[in-house]
Amino acid sequence: MYHLKVEPTEESKAFMTFVIPHDKEQLLTGFFGELQDRESEFGISDIQLGLATLEEVFLNIARRAELESATVEGTMVTLELESGIAVEIPVGARFVGIPGTENAENPRGIMVEVYWQQDGSGSMCISGHSPEMRIPENVSVIYEPSSQVLGHGQRRVRGIVIDYESNN
Repeated sequence: MYHLKVEPTEESKAFMTFVIPHDKEQLLTGFFGELQDRESEFGISDIQLGLATLEEVFLNIARRAELESATVEGTMVTLELESGIAVEIPVGARFVGIPGTENAENPRGIMVEVYWQQDGSGSMCISGHSPEMRIPENVSVIYEPSSQVLGHGQRRVRGIVIDYESNN
């Protein structure tokens, strides 16, 4: 972003992410105005702006570290869905596919976004989840368990961790 003199922190075919220093925030109104005027010239289909507090940044870093460690160590927690399905997921997983939900309407199945927070001891715990949504065709799987069904006759499965952020 030339006018703001910042480099992308994340880049894919679908999007680019920039972190704008606080001292350049006053330039954003003019920058976004010009960017919007030149959308077709640059081939931009959508502009989104997200603001994060320092606490959110640190929580995101902690969540990613917990996911990495949980995947290696096999540390799982149970996510209870409104449909009654209990999904075992690695601590910190953000987007989780639900095995057995594939059908003609949703060929890759259903997923949810899991919301996390830190408890009093600083450990990550589930604070909620999004409504169920279809898994897009263009996303890849980070972690798929070798066995997805737990127990006989129970509505308990192991979730599939989806790398949704780097594809959107």
